[in-house]
Parts: sequence; C-alpha cells; structure tokens
Amino acid sequence: MKLSATPRVVCISDPDFGVHSYPYAFGCVPKLLEKICSNVFHINPTTATLESFRKDIKNSKPELIFGFIQNPAQVMKIAGFLNEYHPTAAINWYLEDPNAVFGTEEYNFNTIEASGSFDFWFSQDSRMTPFWKTKAAFMPPAFDASIYDDYGLERCYEVSYIGRLGPKKVSEMYWPYMKELARYGKKAMICIDRPMGIPLFPKPLEKFIRSKNRRKFFQKLPFWKCRWQNPKDEKEKAIIINKSKIHFGLMRVRGEWEQRVKTLLPDYPLDKNGLFYQFKGRLFQSIGAGAMALNEYTPELEDLFDIGKEIVTFEFGNLQEVRDKLSWYIKHDDEREKIAKAGYERGRKHHTFTARIEQIFEYVRKTL
Repeated sequence: MKLSATPRVVCISDPDFGVHSYPYAFGCVPKLLEKICSNVFHINPTTATLESFRKDIKNSKPELIFGFIQNPAQVMKIAGFLNEYHPTAAINWYLEDPNAVFGTEEYNFNTIEASGSFDFWFSQDSRMTPFWKTKAAFMPPAFDASIYDDYGLERCYEVSYIGRLGPKKVSEMYWPYMKELARYGKKAMICIDRPMGIPLFPKPLEKFIRSKNRRKFFQKLPFWKCRWQNPKDEKEKAIIINKSKIHFGLMRVRGEWEQRVKTLLPDYPLDKNGLFYQFKGRLFQSIGAGAMALNEYTPELEDLFDIGKEIVTFEFGNLQEVRDKLSWYIKHDDEREKIAKAGYERGRKHHTFTARIEQIFEYVRKTL
C-alpha cells in the first residue's frame, strides 16, 4: 500500500504522556496529525485491549498506524497486539532512548525486541538505529510552532537555560555549566529544579528550602546570584526564551540505566568521554522562539544546521569555550542577531513538529 498525500491514520499515543510540573513539549503531535491527515482515529495504549485494537483498526481502515508511544510498557503492549493483528504498516516515533531501551529487574522491558513488531522505527538517537529490529531512522524532536515563535519581546536576559537536572549524576555533570551561566547574575535566567545548587541536605529539608512559597524570600538573600523560576507551561517557556539573547543547551545524559545499556549493547558508540547523549527539544525551542542557540556539539547537528551561521556550538567539557562564546556573542549584537534570525528561519522550515511528521511520511513513502 502506498501512502497518500494526506493519509488516513490511526494514532496510538498516551494522552497523559509526559505530564510533569508543566505540560510536556511533545503533546502537540497527535493534534498536528489531525491537521495533516485526511482522517485520524486515536487509540489510547493504556486502555486498549486486543479486541478493541482489532475493532478500531478494522473500522477506521487506516493507511498507516502511527505510534507515538513513549512508555516502554505500552510499547511492549502494542507490539503484542501487532503480532496478533497487523493489517497495514505500523510505525513508532520514540523519544525516550537511550535511557528507556532496557528496563531493570524490577521493571523488565526491552523496547529493542518490541520494535521488531513495527514496520518502521523512528529514534531520536542516531546511534541506536543499527540496534532496532526493524527499519530505523534518526528523527529528533522539534518545536510546536503554535507556541514557540518570536513575539518581539525585549531580550532582557543575556542567557537562559530551561531544564531538569535530574538525578545526582546529572546534577554533578551539569552544575559547572550552571555556575557559568550564573556569572551573568540577574541577567541570567536559570529554570532548573535546584536553584541553590546540588542537593546538600536531606530530602525533606531540600524540599522545604525549595518550596514555591519560600522562593521569593530566598531569592532576596545575598548569595542568590541569578534569576530563577520553573515555567508552569509551554507558553511560559516560550516567553522566557523570547526574553533571552542566548538560550543554552546540553545533551549529555546519565542515570542508573547506563550500565545495563553498555552490557546489553556492547557495540553502542559512546562519545569520547564515555558518555551517552540525548537530543533535547530545548535546542529546537530556542530557535523557534528567535533566540540564538548555544548548544553542545554532536555530529548529528551538522546535518540539521549550518553551524556558526544558524546555531553556535561548544565542545562538551570545555568550560573556557562556553565562557568565551557567551561573552563574545552577548557583546556583539549584530552577529548574534544574524545567527538567531537564520536559525529561526531554518527552524520554521525544517524543525517544527509539522515538518517532522511530513519527514516521517516521506521516509515511509520512499521505503514502503
């Protein structure tokens, strides 16, 4: 079966995917499918049964089953359904690798084996593509163009960062960079879950100190070096980036899952520091909101941007390079704004979620 220009699809995605302290950036994908396709039928993988899955597919007669399934347990469940009933091509676009490829003994899952039940697998991790058990292609995240745009606001923050530091391993790896950003004092906006540094106290005390009701008090104290907040939703994130001259991005990731991946995938190529990295949506949100993106370098960026003209990169671990580039681009408005404008234009053409969906469809059309 060939895929038409506006195909009929069944979209399988969890409507509760990624709900944290603010709505998750990827939640727009199912709705965008409705704008691109002639007909979209939605299936919730949490509540679906094999019987309801079979019935919904038969009734909707899709040209493509479009999976946007991120929870590994749901991936395994739908893979099982496809083993029983698979009348048309099925894909999944996975944005949780490499950290959610293998489960622990307590939470046992193997998304690599499950991928073999799909006809195509789209991964945000280009180094994972040889390991999936089906046709696989690199497909990074993007930005929601209905939220991330250049609103023409005054760019009062010289640099900003939005993200979670996560477990202690990540906090320790990221904290030197946060200190570099904090050098800019009140002209820096750092949106992280640990505004005062790496946790030093027992968890109850940490929670007490960082609670929302006490932030204003602590931010008035002399040791508070820079602005800090956590955006409540995607619009607030977009406004923060709109107020920023430079938006800073990191991609290296760490966690308890690392050793399991190394053991089960010994040929997986780590970076020269022996680390994993993961494409983050904030890079694309940066350019979508018209800020200049200063992001750590990965080889995949060469195919996505004209580096130095659309975004600026730095070598992970080179804090002096970060310091120098921040200082130079903050002082040179014309050059920074030229790069930001070029990145914005590239983003609107190639790095929106609408563009990603079209890229997925085009790959499927060429490969079916």
